[in-house]
This record gives sequence, structure tokens and C-alpha cells, in this order.
Amino acid sequence: MLPRRHILDVWELIKDKEDLKSMATISLAIDAIKYMHNEPKKDHLVEALELNEFICFMFPAKRPRNRSLLYHIVSDLLGLLMYGIPGTRRYAIDNIETVNYSEKNMEIYPVIEVWNNLKSKVYKKKHGAEDIIEGFIKKIRIEMDVLERFPFVEEVFFESKDTIKEWLPSFASYYDESRKKVRGAYDRWWALWLCSSGKEEILGAMVDRLASQAEREYETIIDKDKVFSSIISDPDTNRAENEFFTKWYKEGVNLLLKI
Repeated sequence: MLPRRHILDVWELIKDKEDLKSMATISLAIDAIKYMHNEPKKDHLVEALELNEFICFMFPAKRPRNRSLLYHIVSDLLGLLMYGIPGTRRYAIDNIETVNYSEKNMEIYPVIEVWNNLKSKVYKKKHGAEDIIEGFIKKIRIEMDVLERFPFVEEVFFESKDTIKEWLPSFASYYDESRKKVRGAYDRWWALWLCSSGKEEILGAMVDRLASQAEREYETIIDKDKVFSSIISDPDTNRAENEFFTKWYKEGVNLLLKI
């Protein structure tokens, strides 16, 4: 999912302001820092689970704030099921369904059970570029609803540029990179999302990225003005999409933590 939704993911479960800031930042950072290398080291879900375990054992003072990595995983799983799997992430399905997480000492986090449970309820097979692009548009709708109705999310996002400092030792140690390099990767990613800019500027940037991806990966040209107008002019649909996602996200998190 996109970054503002990931902050809301944490808020759905954590209301303390300082905990929210910290837990949202590590959830954002696992997405930002995966771009530090040209190729991901491993499957994104495995990486998030391993980082969670790594922090538990190597940086126990940070517990339980690292738990938001688990919330991030549920959100991403649900995003794949509801909005389709981009061509560049087609391997994700195979990884989710074939990786033996128990061999990685992660049996206490039953990812596959959550995946199968949600898959039986919300998954509809997406066919072709048109469905995938429509899925991206729905994710952008969610981001815009978060901007409209949850203004504190933008504050948390803005402050994450400073809050990331508390997680630098954990990330630097896990990735075996310098804190400076990790911080640089986060700062570059953070800048892409135009935090605290106007909502039309933020939406325009997301639509531009979607148009570039659609052309690059699917050889499809989208009408950017039409997409922009359809989203900015229909807050009710944006809200409905966000609330629908929230319903299943909460069910997924509850299942992950109860099994």
C-alpha cells in the first residue's frame, strides 16, 4: 500500500502519539529502504518479518514498537489481494504461498494463514493491465481520503524525517550499511511523496507516477487529466474505498495476532 495508508494502518491500532510516530516511521522505512539497493535482497514480506525478529533480539529496548512491521505486512498482503499484483511483483504470489516461514523461525507469525483467510474472502483474480491500473487508482483514492479526513497523518509523515533517527541503528545493523546511507535512502524516498504539499500537487504527482508505470510496464497510456478529475471530484468514493480496506485490514491484523 501507499505511505499515508500505512500510517493510518498503525493509527487504527495505536493511539498514543509518541508510539504512533515511532511505529509509523519504521513501517514507512521498510518500504523506503528497500530501494537502497538495485535489487531487493529477498522477498519483501520475509525481509519485514526478519527485521522484526532481528530488532526483538538485537534491539530489545525497541520492543514492542517494531510490531508495526507486522501491520505493514498485513496491509501489503491485502493490497495484493484487493488491487492486483503488478507484473514486477508477480513473484510475490509464489513467495507467499511457497516460502516456508517456519524454517526461518517465524512460525509464531502465521502469514500464510492470514493470506489464505483473506484470499477466500476478498480475492478476485485480476486480468491484464486494465485491472492492475484500476487497482492503483483505488490505492490513490485511499491516499486522498486519508489526506482529506485524517490530517494528523500528514503531520506524522512530515515528522518521520526526524523520527527515522531512532531507527537508524536497527536498519544500519540489519542491512550492514552505514547510518548515513540508510538516512539518505529514507530522505530521497520521503521527498518523492511531497509531504505537507497541497492535495492537488500530491495527487498530481501520484497520477504522474501511475502514468509512467502504466506506460513502462504495460505499454498503456492513461488519460492523466481524466484520472485526476475522477479522484479529486469524488471524495465519497474515495472514502468508501478506504473504509472497505480498513474493514478487511482490521480482520487480517486480528487474525495474525490471535493465531
